[in-house]
Amino acid sequence: MAGQLQLLTNYEESKPDIIFIDPSGNLVNRNVASKVYHLLNDIRDSMARDIHNYSGSLGEYFNQQYRRKMDEHSLSNFSLARPLLQWYHRFRNEDSPNSWFETSSCGETEYLECEKSQLWSWKFGGYATVFDLLMQSIPDPKEELPVKYKIHYHNEVAKIKWDNLPEEYMNKVIVECSDGISYLADFVLVTVSLGVMKEKAQTMFQPVLPSTKLNAIKGLGFGVVDKIFLKFPHRWWPDNYTNFGFLWPHDDACNLNSVKQEDCWDRALNKFSEVDNLPLILCGWLSGPAARYMEQLSDEEVKHKVVQLLDRFIGKTFNVTVPAPDLFLRSAWSSDPHFRGSHSFYSTETEKIGVSAAQLAEPVTNKNRKPVLLFAGEATHTSHYSTVHGAIESGWREAERIIELSKLWKQ
Repeated sequence: MAGQLQLLTNYEESKPDIIFIDPSGNLVNRNVASKVYHLLNDIRDSMARDIHNYSGSLGEYFNQQYRRKMDEHSLSNFSLARPLLQWYHRFRNEDSPNSWFETSSCGETEYLECEKSQLWSWKFGGYATVFDLLMQSIPDPKEELPVKYKIHYHNEVAKIKWDNLPEEYMNKVIVECSDGISYLADFVLVTVSLGVMKEKAQTMFQPVLPSTKLNAIKGLGFGVVDKIFLKFPHRWWPDNYTNFGFLWPHDDACNLNSVKQEDCWDRALNKFSEVDNLPLILCGWLSGPAARYMEQLSDEEVKHKVVQLLDRFIGKTFNVTVPAPDLFLRSAWSSDPHFRGSHSFYSTETEKIGVSAAQLAEPVTNKNRKPVLLFAGEATHTSHYSTVHGAIESGWREAERIIELSKLWKQ
């Protein structure tokens, strides 16, 4: 959609490798660190081929393969072998946003990457351009689809009544909003996040959804990944460095699932990158329990902690003082009541219960066997879950379904 309009730039070839720094401000040997980093990526890339008969979690699989590969390359005694594995654990949690010991190893093989390069950035405009593309306002604003004029804002859905309605509403759906307004529909397409479904599925639908649907909602994983952005008055880090990884000693790194988050949440901020085409902005990622804890803190508390972290690692390494940022921005997906997290993943619970994205996507039929509830969103995509393109494709899928159902169920 964007490529044919020359809206993107590819940075795969020009992006420098990540550099790793220890808590004392020492640069880790780039050759050795790069070798270990690529070994870990090799494990990830070979998973689709090797993991089909493996029954453990993603974390268990990585630990086993990592030990084997480190032995093969005579790196077992490398002092930062464990810290690099712990770093990669948190790095991987940006895709599966909880502990990788909660992530299904087999489920990882369900996800399919798009062909060719994975690394693109917007030449201008940012990610909101996706909406312009969907509404066809680019390249000619006069051709824009009238979508935004059909959206009713500030109408939070409170109840969806989809069966056992009075005779005059047979085969219809009633959507009741919190402001007292109701809407009558032939079909309802539910696109709220899996996080919202987990929180409200039992109370939002009348009657209660079928057990197969509730099991899918329960069994699929939904985590949180947050970003923290800092814009500085000037570039204080070297021009030839854009990606920084922070390593903590094995005996100092916190177990983010058990210890007090107030002591350890900043350990999850183990990677900062320069934002493409915005050379004065650094972006940090964190996920899981640490991200949820961070969301409860004030902006000042988070900003102070992050600047301390940058100073401890990058500042000390290059003998510079980190200036106070001009601007500070962070996401808070978990605490937002309309999201309750960032995106779905296949957990060990998903595998145990035996549910799938396909079950979440399956329409719900009323007593007359008419499919009246349809479901879309990234969590309903069987191979591109957790992505924006997966969410878009699921919307197209259900739009086609509604067109076909409308022909079959003409009232």
